[in-house]
Amino acid sequence: MTALTDIQKALNTIRRITQQEAEAVRLETLALMAGVIADEAKDIEKKREPKPQRTVAQKIKPLPIPQVGSKPSSQAPQPTQDTKPEVADFTPQQPAPPQ
Repeated sequence: MTALTDIQKALNTIRRITQQEAEAVRLETLALMAGVIADEAKDIEKKREPKPQRTVAQKIKPLPIPQVGSKPSSQAPQPTQDTKPEVADFTPQQPAPPQ
């Protein structure tokens, strides 16, 4: 834990020094710290094991693109009377009188 303690002390020192500086200096300090953090993250990512590659069986096939205008209009399907959707009767009805 001494490494973390030393880092915390250094960060506290940086904060104490930058609090007395202008905004531009404070922003530049944050940019430097962000750069160091990004470099550390890249180093950690490199040390991880590589992810397994996709196999051929997992490859996704693209959808076929239909050819527009290549079919003659005589082959277009003709609508028939059997293809009409059923329409339910939703008109309001009077309730039956009591007996």
